[in-house]
Amino acid sequence: MSPLPSNAFSLAAIVRSYKTQKQSQEQKKQQYVLVHERFPRGWWLPGGGIEHKDSTPVDAAVRETIEEAALPQCGDLPVMTHLLSLEQTQGRIRFIFRGEWCDDDEQSILKCPPGDDDSIEAKWITWEEINNFKRRRKHIPREQWLDDSNDNAHPLSSTTSVNHPWLRAHEPLTFFGMLENSLQQNESIPGLKLCQVGDGDEVVGAFFSRSKESCQSASEVQTLTIQGRATFLIHLKCRLLVYDSENQLFATMSSFVDDQNEKTLRQLTDEMISQFASSTFETGLQRVEYTAHENGRDATLTVFPYAITSSNQDFHNDVKWVSKDELADSLDQRLAAHLLSGQGNFADLNILRGTECTM
Repeated sequence: MSPLPSNAFSLAAIVRSYKTQKQSQEQKKQQYVLVHERFPRGWWLPGGGIEHKDSTPVDAAVRETIEEAALPQCGDLPVMTHLLSLEQTQGRIRFIFRGEWCDDDEQSILKCPPGDDDSIEAKWITWEEINNFKRRRKHIPREQWLDDSNDNAHPLSSTTSVNHPWLRAHEPLTFFGMLENSLQQNESIPGLKLCQVGDGDEVVGAFFSRSKESCQSASEVQTLTIQGRATFLIHLKCRLLVYDSENQLFATMSSFVDDQNEKTLRQLTDEMISQFASSTFETGLQRVEYTAHENGRDATLTVFPYAITSSNQDFHNDVKWVSKDELADSLDQRLAAHLLSGQGNFADLNILRGTECTM
């Protein structure tokens, strides 16, 4: 049986940036983009499905942010900086990014009511203001969300949305809260930094690209859609690097899943690391790669976790332990060197979620 295709989505937790320091650091509170979607969805992060026209999930996050949050004349694009979460359920993968968007003008670049077909409006909002929004409401009588001045049914008026703000789901609280906590604790930004793919790329981080293979003509590209949404056959890979700190030796293990509905990346990673559970005292994630194939229907998602153990004795007789310089793959050597340096911007394995996270 051939693998089932997956819907892939990109969401963006956007932080406001400034070209000029017109506010003192004491006065300035971090602000985030919140989008008021069309009835009956409420307020949420900008985001949506990754389309075949999107080169990568990062491009999809930028496109969705512009479509849902920006004024038509907005010329500045948001810049995605970090991968905060990679969530996977059956037939569905979501990338949640942190982004920055420069908005220095007195008149904001964000969309105003009545908006358009994508959304009603978007606002810069602080963490305190987000917490004043109500949790998702179910079975809301439609008449509550209509403008009483008009008998025709249409989406929320701006007045109603201000008086009765509510969140479509948990994502704004979850991911803005993650960013707010790192700011308040003066910690580094959570997740993996987004890096460009190229000869001079960094070793660790999140890399998104489209394969360099010769592309078929547009008329020959085979695309998949389910209920109008773009879908991809997403293949999963895990490349585990294990370091024996006592003997200063390394081992590598790889696993491949052709059908992402059989197993999640988190399950795949946990199973591989569990073989070293008796002596593992540190784990993390060094690198994530996502490559969309030029055929318009396949993509490969690869993660590079690491595990540090205290000893390789008494188990894994079939695992080959070697020094850093004896690692056969050049990328493995670079990852090993970065791990030894202790200067890596590594992510917690919780960035890989076998299900969509909830509050």
